[in-house]
Amino acid sequence: MNELINVEAIYRQERQRWMREEAPRRSLRDHIAESVPYWIILVALVLYGLSAPHTASIFDKLTPGWGWIAPIGVEFGLLYTAFRRRVARFASEKVTWTLWLLEILLFLTAMLVNGAGAFTSVVSAIDLQQLSFAALVEQFGALPATSQAAIVMAVLSAFIIPIGALVAGEGLALLVLERRNGLNLREAEWREVAFLTTYRAMFVRYLHSGLQDRDAKLKAMAEVKGYLSAGNSSSVRALSAGSVQPAHSAQESSLQLSGTKASIRAYLDANPDARRMSINQVLALLGERGIRTSRTTVAEVLRETRKLA
Repeated sequence: MNELINVEAIYRQERQRWMREEAPRRSLRDHIAESVPYWIILVALVLYGLSAPHTASIFDKLTPGWGWIAPIGVEFGLLYTAFRRRVARFASEKVTWTLWLLEILLFLTAMLVNGAGAFTSVVSAIDLQQLSFAALVEQFGALPATSQAAIVMAVLSAFIIPIGALVAGEGLALLVLERRNGLNLREAEWREVAFLTTYRAMFVRYLHSGLQDRDAKLKAMAEVKGYLSAGNSSSVRALSAGSVQPAHSAQESSLQLSGTKASIRAYLDANPDARRMSINQVLALLGERGIRTSRTTVAEVLRETRKLA
């Protein structure tokens, strides 16, 4: 009658069972979508590879023999400043003026060295290095189309690489922040059903241990609520709002609606572009993920997220 059941062990067992048997199955599209944020790492590496030779060649003229270390300071400096700025904004912290100044100076430096390095390489490749800039501009119209295109790309690279470095830095910050805050659709869905699932398992265990129905309900409710209270689960709030009833229909209905809305919010957080879609389009995407809901619920969540955006 006084048997103590390890609520943590039950919680872990139920979580594993739910993930294995009840969690929505992920399709190939889901796996691809989950991999997209990591593409920013490839973007950062490609941009560094394209920029490093130009930056090194220009700085080698300023500090002979040491130009090869310049890309580390310039490109990684841009990544760092963009990263820190995005993290500060997420934490609602003020960005220091020194960080802003460093980012501006690094951006201008990256723009100049990449533009100058690319332009020098192109002019040398088409054998026009003996011409002045004014003469090159005058003869631009008479150059072959391939040479014209190469010069235009050299000018564009002055902007593409530093802007891309800023975007990559912000993307890396978002990637870190999302992992730090556990932005995972399956985990979000589990958190919404964790209390009810664990409570039912505890209730059954206490019934089997010999407790009466009401005592088993109260004991399971108290222990699970105590274990999950630090998590601030919406399921805890929903079930603890009223007394334990023999039939949990009203409470379970509230839990299901809350869990569905949380699943929709988690999906929208993981797929920000979906917020601009129509209700029917979002409803179809949710159906593919195995999230069953109504147009009214989708409309409510979309309206809430758009107001907060």
